[in-house]
Amino acid sequence: MSTAMKRVTRSRILVTAGIAAALALSGCSATAGGDSGGGDGGGSDEILIGFALSQSGNMAPFDVEPGNAALLKIDEINKAGGINGKKIKAIVKDVRSDQATVGTVATELIDQGINLLVTPCDFDLSAQGAINAQTAGIPAVSICAGDPKMADATTLGDFVFTANAGSDVEGATGASWASSKGWKSAYLLQDESIEYTKSAGRYFEAEFKELGGTIAGNDSFPGGDNVDVSSQISRLKALPTAPDFIYVASWNPGGATAIRQIREAGIESPIVGPAALDGQLLLDIVGNADEIYYTPFACYVYCSGQDSATLDEFVTNYTAKYDAPPSTSYALLGYNMMIALANGIEKAPSLDGAALRDSLQDAGPVETPIGSMTYFSPTCHKIIDMPLSVVKVSGGAVTYVEQHTLKSIPNLDDGNACAAS
Repeated sequence: MSTAMKRVTRSRILVTAGIAAALALSGCSATAGGDSGGGDGGGSDEILIGFALSQSGNMAPFDVEPGNAALLKIDEINKAGGINGKKIKAIVKDVRSDQATVGTVATELIDQGINLLVTPCDFDLSAQGAINAQTAGIPAVSICAGDPKMADATTLGDFVFTANAGSDVEGATGASWASSKGWKSAYLLQDESIEYTKSAGRYFEAEFKELGGTIAGNDSFPGGDNVDVSSQISRLKALPTAPDFIYVASWNPGGATAIRQIREAGIESPIVGPAALDGQLLLDIVGNADEIYYTPFACYVYCSGQDSATLDEFVTNYTAKYDAPPSTSYALLGYNMMIALANGIEKAPSLDGAALRDSLQDAGPVETPIGSMTYFSPTCHKIIDMPLSVVKVSGGAVTYVEQHTLKSIPNLDDGNACAAS
């Protein structure tokens, strides 16, 4: 077995261990976080939240840790007395990274009387569950879906939210940061496998051009587990002038594999990418490659340099509960989501679906381990003003560079209600 394959295998074992820990905590269909009796969400002593997340399958690495972190925050809220005298009760079910199962599980949870539905960290996967919640008049919040269609209040409905800044923000932030470094030309390598990567690439290109940059080349690849970008590398090498950097709009493991192949081909241009490249798996695949930058939500555990007592506290508490630290910054999104949901629930006049929806989109900013952020507005159902960290991968290590906040989302006339008017 090659060194690279050994690294990938070890990383998959770690992911599997994390999934096992989550399943041991919650079961495939179990309750957590509340001491009060069962029954439906109309119970006077409880707030019932259904978690339809992937604890198995290819999306588990993006769902398990945010789900764990959300349950951690629920425990903290309940120990502090709950919300308006009510304890939160979570029902967690595995959707196995399957679109049809998400819809089925959402219906099951709705039938159990939930007040809120939490769906997977992906637009494609969340859509059917969110539609079912919309039909039932129950708020559905993706734990971290990035595609902006999850947040426009029209594509899937006005009861649908996401607890993320979005791939539009991620792509545009990468462009804004690269432009601030004086880089003038970029080669865009676009992963076509999911909506998240497609929108990250589109918004990167739009923002970079808006800031005066030039797209020296634009290419794509199918994504997935068996990535081969040799033909794209040949076209990149054939450019008359090497670009200042390469933007890889992708997610792991495919994005990490593409980056490794680019470096193995002798191409040394800096590489920039979105948050979905984050985590130990990237390091395991790219090895000692240098000059790789991406924009995660925070820098901790496997990343050094972002000194923050609040982040340290989150990691400590997460590790104490799950016997392992978080392996990506996506975990933080689940924790922050529960801070925002609790804020909206506390201010709602009732647990009626419409009342919760209105309160969530009007509740205002909350304090999180990475600072104050505003979740949702009546037209933009995602984080309005989230700062992203910029980190650098070099010699098998990740180090913090700086925090970068996008001024505004470029308007592509694609129906994105969160974009600049």
